[in-house]
Amino acid sequence: MRAERSHRPEETVLGPFEVATDPDAVAAFCAAIGAPKGEIPATFPIVWLSAPDLKAALRDAVGPDFLPVHESQSFDYARPLALGVAYRLTAAARREHAPERLVVDADVAEADGAPCLTLRAVLRLVPLAEGQGA
Repeated sequence: MRAERSHRPEETVLGPFEVATDPDAVAAFCAAIGAPKGEIPATFPIVWLSAPDLKAALRDAVGPDFLPVHESQSFDYARPLALGVAYRLTAAARREHAPERLVVDADVAEADGAPCLTLRAVLRLVPLAEGQGA
C-alpha cells in the first residue's frame, strides 16, 4: 500500500492498488442487491473500498476519533468492466470540514493504463464519544 501527501492541502494519494472483478465477488454483490446474474452492476466498484489494503489506508485518513458513514457515491464510466479482470485503482482522499467528511476520488484503469472509470465516495465522519476511538 502506498499513501503520500498530495500537493493539495488535506489530500492523501492512495495506491495504486490491484482490484478485480472476481466472478464470485460479483455474484455475491449481485445477490446482495438483487441484480441479475451474469453482468457487473455499475455500482460494483464500491466494494473495492473495503479491500483490506485500501480500507486500512482510508482508516488512516479518517483517524481514530471518527466513524466513517456512507453518504454518497457516483460512477463515471469510460468503458464497461469485464468479468474476471484485474484493474489498477489509484485514489485521492480529501478531508472536508463543516460537515466533517472524507471525499474519495478514485481512478480505475486497465493493466495497459486505459481508463475505465472514475468513482467518488463521500463518507460522513461521525465523531466518536471519548474513549470509543481505536
